[in-house]
Amino acid sequence: MRKYSLTLLVFMTFGLCRADVPKLFTERNFTSVTLVDAVNHFVTIGEGDSVKELQEIISNEAADTNWLFSRGFSVNERIGWVCRILFESKDGSPLRPPEFGKLDLPKKFMPADKWPLYPLALSGSTYFVLAQNYTADGSKLESAEDYIAYCEQNGVFRKTPISIPTKAEAAKDALALRQCAAWQAIKWEDNSGFSYPLGERWAWGFMQSQIRSLPDKMPVEDIAKQQPKVSSIAKSDSSVKDDSAVVSAQ
Repeated sequence: MRKYSLTLLVFMTFGLCRADVPKLFTERNFTSVTLVDAVNHFVTIGEGDSVKELQEIISNEAADTNWLFSRGFSVNERIGWVCRILFESKDGSPLRPPEFGKLDLPKKFMPADKWPLYPLALSGSTYFVLAQNYTADGSKLESAEDYIAYCEQNGVFRKTPISIPTKAEAAKDALALRQCAAWQAIKWEDNSGFSYPLGERWAWGFMQSQIRSLPDKMPVEDIAKQQPKVSSIAKSDSSVKDDSAVVSAQ
């Protein structure tokens, strides 16, 4: 009873009901659909309320309540993922990624013009996370709050929701990403033989893990939420050739 009362007090204090928090921030395992659901949640409530809610999630994470919000993953890192999709640059150039540390990806072979959503990628209608779990790289690490502020200042908030891919669509999009010119140009092992961390196969396997548990067919309630296939995603991606599955944030 005491634990329940403490839980209720925490949510009353921060004004955020756990039922309203996207699963991306409450469950360790995630999929391409979990990521989209989180983004669409914030699109629905708008920029002002989204920023407020993200800040509340950060506060809860920092207020000795990790047992409520964390299951072996970084909430702040996932906020970075969501911001990469929620905000598009005002001047057309890619927004920079969050400076949370170093990932096991060969970033020097992944230029912003080819990987504008790093460490995410959009292939077809599916968003993928390419790596997770930042480690310190010796530089001053950015806070999630500061990255949100950067995105607000330099970006435009997404106005339309994202289409939810089926398992078949996500699998097709993953294969297209792996075969695209930008992916093929990555050097997964440098001259000294160092790989990131297990090379291309590890990154591919991580993408596959985001597809494996997706349903074969889209639930009826999700179909009702879908936007027409010709959406803001397709419009802003029209200038990207078929051999480049990595496109802009919209």
